Amino acid sequence: MEKTSTISEMSPAELAKCRENLRHQWENRKVDEELLQRAWQTAHHLATVLYQDYGASKVAVFGSLTTPECFTENSDIDIVVWGISYDRCLDALWGTEGLSTEFKIDIIDTESINRLFRQRILDQAIPIDLNETEIHKIIEKKYTSTDTEIGENYEVNRDQLVKRLSDELKKIKITVNRIERALEKIDEFPSDAREFMERAISADLAEVYTGFEKIFERIANEVDKHLPSGDSWHSDLLTQMADVRSGRPPIISNDVFLRLIELLRFRHKVNNIYGDELIYEKVEQHAKEISQLFEDVSKELDAFTTFLSET
Repeated sequence: MEKTSTISEMSPAELAKCRENLRHQWENRKVDEELLQRAWQTAHHLATVLYQDYGASKVAVFGSLTTPECFTENSDIDIVVWGISYDRCLDALWGTEGLSTEFKIDIIDTESINRLFRQRILDQAIPIDLNETEIHKIIEKKYTSTDTEIGENYEVNRDQLVKRLSDELKKIKITVNRIERALEKIDEFPSDAREFMERAISADLAEVYTGFEKIFERIANEVDKHLPSGDSWHSDLLTQMADVRSGRPPIISNDVFLRLIELLRFRHKVNNIYGDELIYEKVEQHAKEISQLFEDVSKELDAFTTFLSET
């Protein structure tokens, strides 16, 4: 991969050009009304299934679908439910898999939401216990309640993106801390119990990468307006984050890119081979390096959010 400059290495003129391009992208984005309507129809259908077949007491939409100007063809439909357990949510996710071929659907229950993020989700949630006309009235009110000036719409979108990136990093930090505690204790475990701890660390390492990937997906969707597709999309997304785009500098440095590629390969092994085929030395290597990697990714994302704030 061709070496590119990070934000800290770019000249003031280069940064100014990126800021201007990004501002232009934000100011000229348009809401795809037809796409939005199809997404809400899918959410409404899903809610009906959750009420009738799974016994949900309340269903609501949160995330990008509640902010029309942020919703794109690559966005998910995020659903939060009341009255259904975590396991029942997984059943519902499997049971509704064929409901839409256009949108990816995520379902979570209120009890499994981390307390830190519950209130933010509930603040933006739009309940689907209404008829479609009432839903569209809520959306219209939510969309037009901001100043209609282009600059104000950009301000809202930018601030929301920065908050969501920060939220994801906080979630990842919780998992990184858990890995650190496991490393401190693993040598105290008897040999027949150590295997279970090793597998747990492996799963947490995979979860850390998934968290990073969610952040990069959000940037790809909301800033680049392009999410890679195809069999190699996971690695292509990392390449995209390390490249200069018309509206932004690189998100990650080449060094972080290479380390994340290694973690991506490790996650692929965790997700696709049997646990006893994992070599713990490799697990331990990633586990010992994960705190530093998290710190480095965080610093580079902080530089990017500072760039956004100054744009």
